[in-house]
Amino acid sequence: MTHYRVLAVPKAQSRSHEGARVIATLKSFFHCDLKNKSDRIRRVKHWQTALAILAALSASFAVAEDFKTVNGKEYRNATVSRVEPDGIILKTKSGILKVYFSELPREVADKWLAPVIAAEAAGEQKRVEAEKAAKRERIEAEKAVERQRTEKENKADAELKRAVEQFQAAEQPASQAYQSAAKGTLSGQAFVSSSGGENFKLGAVQVGLFARDAINVLLPALKLYADFKVQELSPPVDAAKAAMEQSDTAARRDDYYKALGNRESYYSGSFYFGYLQSPIQTAETDAKGKFVMNVPKQGLFVLAAKAQRYVGKIFIIAEVSVGRTEHYYWLQPGSLNGQQQLTQNLSNNNLTSATGTPALIVTQD
Repeated sequence: MTHYRVLAVPKAQSRSHEGARVIATLKSFFHCDLKNKSDRIRRVKHWQTALAILAALSASFAVAEDFKTVNGKEYRNATVSRVEPDGIILKTKSGILKVYFSELPREVADKWLAPVIAAEAAGEQKRVEAEKAAKRERIEAEKAVERQRTEKENKADAELKRAVEQFQAAEQPASQAYQSAAKGTLSGQAFVSSSGGENFKLGAVQVGLFARDAINVLLPALKLYADFKVQELSPPVDAAKAAMEQSDTAARRDDYYKALGNRESYYSGSFYFGYLQSPIQTAETDAKGKFVMNVPKQGLFVLAAKAQRYVGKIFIIAEVSVGRTEHYYWLQPGSLNGQQQLTQNLSNNNLTSATGTPALIVTQD
């Protein structure tokens, strides 16, 4: 059985003015309601609101009319005292009674419901338009953020590229000057000590010599670029971590550790050493970790070396032994300062990951 809501619209001219005022009030209400609470409005809200307004205003436009139901029953000189979800409350000489919408002719019900339906449709249209506008604004905001991110990334890439070119340009004359320079000997040994006090000599380690002024151009740019990438990659790490904590699945753990590893790579010595190409001179450590290099007596230089060592099985996960490989990086001043010979070892004491060392960079590995 279909129920209708009824809005009384008097036939007289004075009634039409009053009805217009009610409709205008309804439209104004729906507009304000949608504007202030668009994300919570539902269709049923419009109907309930319309009924509440009509009930409050019914006394102001209650005019006696004749009502005739589909069954032929008539109510003469009746006034609508209240509108309810399924019918109207009529006040007649005989008393107060309720007439259900299903008892009224469709054309009568449609006529009475027209203002409410129009207001509800207008409110729904405004809600849809507001949602579309909010979506457009959100998309534009996301595009603006992405443009800013791209611009910053392009700027950082360009600055790093320029620094690398300047580094290479500074290395070329240093390499040429090396050929004719008076040289002395810089020697040393590459080794690390375990927590148990055991020394491990590192053989087959490439030790490179770079001009200090070239390194001074490159390192600040690398540090700025690393800081930029860490900042850029931190939100994805935080999002992946939150997703993993919400649902600790294998896939989400993989996503988190992948994002984390990507960000942590910019804290690593491998990031910096990836740009240390074409040294002026190189030497390789022997089986005992010892190396000897000819270095100009005058001028400022930097020693760069990296090594790794397989630590072995250190812990067990699900009855499977897991090993670990340690990585070592050295980047420190290596100038003779006019001397003929100088000994400079590469050890735990001057790793880039150690604190209070002459290392020119600080890394987490």
